[in-house]
Amino acid sequence: MALSTRQRENVRAIVDTFVAPVELPGGEHTPAASDLGVVELVEQAVAHAPRAADRKQTQALFGLFGSPGLTALGGGGLKRFAGLALAEREAVLRSWADSRVPQRRAVFQALRKAAVGMAYMAPDNPMWELIGYPGPRKDPAPAAPLAPLRPLPVSGPTSLSCDVVVVGSGAGGGVAAATLAQAGLDVIVVESGGYHAEDEFDGVELTAVQNLYLNGGGIATHDQSVGLIAGSTLGGGTVVNYTTSFRTPDDVREEWAGHGVEAFTGPEYSEALDGVCERIGVSSEYSSPSARDELMHKGLLELGWHADFMPRNVRGCKQDERCGYCGYGCPYGAKQSGLVTWLQDHAAADGRVLVDTFVERITLAGGEARGVVATHHPTGSKVTISSRAVVCAAGALHTPALLKRSGMKNPNIGRHLRLHPATAVWGVFDEEVNGWGGTMQAVYSDEFADLDGDGYGLKFETAPVQPLLLFSFAPWRSSAQHFELMSALANTSAVGVLLRDKGAGEVRVGRDGQPIARYALSDVDTRHLRTGMEGAAKILKAAGAQRIYMSQNKLVETRTGDVDALMRDADAAGYGPGQVILGSFHIMGTARMGGHPTTAACDPTGQTYDARNVVVCDGSAFPTSSGVNPQISIMAIAWMNAKALAARLA
Repeated sequence: MALSTRQRENVRAIVDTFVAPVELPGGEHTPAASDLGVVELVEQAVAHAPRAADRKQTQALFGLFGSPGLTALGGGGLKRFAGLALAEREAVLRSWADSRVPQRRAVFQALRKAAVGMAYMAPDNPMWELIGYPGPRKDPAPAAPLAPLRPLPVSGPTSLSCDVVVVGSGAGGGVAAATLAQAGLDVIVVESGGYHAEDEFDGVELTAVQNLYLNGGGIATHDQSVGLIAGSTLGGGTVVNYTTSFRTPDDVREEWAGHGVEAFTGPEYSEALDGVCERIGVSSEYSSPSARDELMHKGLLELGWHADFMPRNVRGCKQDERCGYCGYGCPYGAKQSGLVTWLQDHAAADGRVLVDTFVERITLAGGEARGVVATHHPTGSKVTISSRAVVCAAGALHTPALLKRSGMKNPNIGRHLRLHPATAVWGVFDEEVNGWGGTMQAVYSDEFADLDGDGYGLKFETAPVQPLLLFSFAPWRSSAQHFELMSALANTSAVGVLLRDKGAGEVRVGRDGQPIARYALSDVDTRHLRTGMEGAAKILKAAGAQRIYMSQNKLVETRTGDVDALMRDADAAGYGPGQVILGSFHIMGTARMGGHPTTAACDPTGQTYDARNVVVCDGSAFPTSSGVNPQISIMAIAWMNAKALAARLA
């Protein structure tokens, strides 16, 4: 679906407003976005968007930007947007960013992410040198020698049979596949993403998000208020996550058991936690703090707040500069992802794998699983697999969509969406931090983990600061202002605020069968978010930051360390949709386990209440949010539910 000449002209005007030439010392200028190939990259991204409705709406929006009426709506007068001077175009975009209408703020956020993102993510980028970013190391990093996985070839219509089809290969799917195959069952894993191994993990942001992340990293809730980050590759989120490996907290286990799943507080789940932690090497042995971890740790200690070292699922981690790029795949093979653990176990037990294959529906007969119908992307071929059972591990967006497409009617399917919404508070230091390298995450704080006495609050964590993270959260008020923030990259660090959300959203299914996430912060979660942002600012001040700013639409900052004034400005900027920039790395709860079909989609063994031997083994099974990075909880649930399924099938 190509853009018209007029639409392409409007895209050029939009991206060249977000990233316009900025004068440098000596009189030279930075390149405009269009000089960096951003117009073509945006066009490619639109063409590859999975939902036809999104493609049509985006094209229509690009067409509307040629309308004088739309420019007038943004205060630019009755002129075409492309015909305005830069300052006028910037004012129009700011009017969208600051609009009282959430839908207009949503449009601004979508345009901002696309334009700025493509300008800074492309490989061998001249913008990198201009902002003091060296980019990922180019010398080869030898990966641990492993037998390559060998996905089944598909060249035309394909029919297969097995005992169990596992849909998805991430934290849940990999564990379920290995557990079932080791129990002597014939198992086929079906993954919608491709197969990318360690020798491909070069740390380049654009190719990494295109190859390893769901929808190229370009998805969000329906109003663009929360960006949604999920893996989409063989190994799923285990390939791209930050290796942080917390066991399910005891109070959360108690809460989940209260939903009618007594196993969460019993020895069965404890055994599952022990088993998965042993298999993937969870320990704090490789938690040497990076420079940004050291800054957060310093701030926490100065304040007298809780601080501890992360448990991580790595073996032989070098913890060097490359390790900051582990979110784009570990080139050393040190991260104990599904590629080097569960999927290897599955293959050793004669399990089979299909990649680039999207499961459209589960086939049912007599209220029981009979297999799946899927499509192989590269060839467009239909793939039909007959089986005795189906494990759903496609993630908390696609698992409920698959269940609904398959005709299941339980009203809890798609409900109870939790996101652990996260934001970042930024500190600029006199000294260089070079926050793009070092251990992914080594330090955390639970100082505010329980704000109201009910186990709900937040965590403080850090993350590697490559251009992708900074431009995703940094405010944009003009091209020059935004470049000024980006050019301080080497001196910038962040304290992340990760909420355990009490409120919930839902996943609906569009006419095209694709998931649509709807979510809004509850009043309690908004209050907790504000507490976390204030706390993060205090940590950065205590660590010595000379400038602190928020991830909000408006530029909310202090250069004097006055946190009270900073928070007054943050309150004025707002915490509503499109006013504060949020992301979700932990998507949970949309097909939850529970003791009764009126409150849950699945029974205490993960089997859906609608159909026998359809078992959920991913984060959508969570009764509520986990409050910690969910990888270990997902794996333990998959271990437990897969063992129960294997016993039934035996």
